[in-house]
Amino acid sequence: MVKVKEVMKTEVMKVSPKTSLVDAAKIMTNNRVGSLVVVDNGDEPMDMVTESDITTVVAMGLDPKKLKISDLRTKRIKKRPTLISVKPDDNILQVTKLMVKNGVKRAPVVENGKLIGIIADKEILLISPELIEIMSEKLKNRVNLVPKASEEISGMCEDCGGYSDRLKQMGNRWMCPGCISEE
Repeated sequence: MVKVKEVMKTEVMKVSPKTSLVDAAKIMTNNRVGSLVVVDNGDEPMDMVTESDITTVVAMGLDPKKLKISDLRTKRIKKRPTLISVKPDDNILQVTKLMVKNGVKRAPVVENGKLIGIIADKEILLISPELIEIMSEKLKNRVNLVPKASEEISGMCEDCGGYSDRLKQMGNRWMCPGCISEE
């Protein structure tokens, strides 16, 4: 089976917990990444900040210019559990299950207490399309959180299996516009 070290990215964007959320957003935008690994006093990861974390701050009406990454936990904005990290020799299948179970898209790769890379769902899917089924479990969990059946979501059509940004619930299945029109 494929190991993490075979597909991980070795260039990882890092920030201090004292970095402002605005600066974190700028770093993500300028480097086209969806997360930053938070390190303090060395190279051991202590947390991650994601686009979703920053979006949550804005949605709550808080000022990202006034908040630092460390404020995400102290102000209880970030509700995810502690950081999930993996080792370079870990099996991709096990890592995928760990990521799905913990609801994360990315995990820092740590060896001997030092950050050496990052693995994301994108890398996993590129090397192992059969793991799409496992990752789709994450989508199904998200679908269960959708408050109204009349809303559209993004995901895999349960009829044709294709991806769509306009899935609608038909009965108890999420279907794309093409499959809905065929019924």
